[in-house]
Amino acid sequence: MTLKKRDIARAIHEAEPRISVTEAISLVDLIMNELKHAFGEERKAMVTNFGTFEVVDRAARRGVNPASRERMIIPAHRAVTFHPAPALLRAVND
Repeated sequence: MTLKKRDIARAIHEAEPRISVTEAISLVDLIMNELKHAFGEERKAMVTNFGTFEVVDRAARRGVNPASRERMIIPAHRAVTFHPAPALLRAVND
């Protein structure tokens, strides 16, 4: 199963019926926008008991196109990494 934004919004609505699904979608959008903003400013966003998202710089490197087997250079770029919190790891492994 793929967890979608609407699924999260419905869960919020079910936990707190005074918040409509539409309002919950707006809340989820607000949270995602704050994470994106944190990536631009701090390059790190920590969510307690969930984990840490961090922007890292990836150096340029050699690669191979799997379809054509052609050698190529993968340009330097930024990527987002995720390190789960111990509480999340425990929940996943229980």
